[in-house]
Amino acid sequence: MDIITICNLKKYYGSGERIVRALDGVNLTVAQGEFIAIVGASGCGKTTLLNMMGGLDRPASGEVIVDGVNLASLKEAQLAVFRRKKAGFIFQNYNLVPTLTVEENIYFPLDLDCSTPDRKYLREIIELLGLQDKLDVFPEQLSGGQKQRAAIARALAAKPSVILADEPTGNLDSKNGQNVAGLLKMTTEIWHRTLVMVTHNPELAQMADRVIRMQDGRITEN
Repeated sequence: MDIITICNLKKYYGSGERIVRALDGVNLTVAQGEFIAIVGASGCGKTTLLNMMGGLDRPASGEVIVDGVNLASLKEAQLAVFRRKKAGFIFQNYNLVPTLTVEENIYFPLDLDCSTPDRKYLREIIELLGLQDKLDVFPEQLSGGQKQRAAIARALAAKPSVILADEPTGNLDSKNGQNVAGLLKMTTEIWHRTLVMVTHNPELAQMADRVIRMQDGRITEN
């Protein structure tokens, strides 16, 4: 079963001779529970494609369907609800709230949605990611690897349909990067989450079930 379906997706910036074709007719399907890596040179469109999957950006034309929801049909308020319920985001810069503890950061998406937390599930995530001794500390007291593990826990908290990770190991050394990538892969296997990861690192990309290569706004290898 496909969890993501993308049809003839286009996104252009500028006009005339200065037009930039960030996405130039992209077609892609991602199966439920699949781990895919999107690779390519800077400016090839991979982050733009990831943002489209998460409803963070709108296309010029084409369709993005995630878990049966056509994102083009949603208004901004509906997109915000979609992002809270259906998409878990992991960024290179972690994006943790500095004034919240690790535990509060993990619960933050649920608080925004006024959802009742599944404490057993969250405890399993926290233990798997080795954060049980860090719940009461603030992000500034964590190492880079610990911050990214907290970000992974937060992304998983609401049981989203898809996890979208944009260069999740970009600020980490090679050892921590491998550890974080391994944990991401493990979460997809344990909780059957779909993971789409943008990365420049070919070693991390090889951990995925499938590698998508992009160039000049198009998929060149799928």
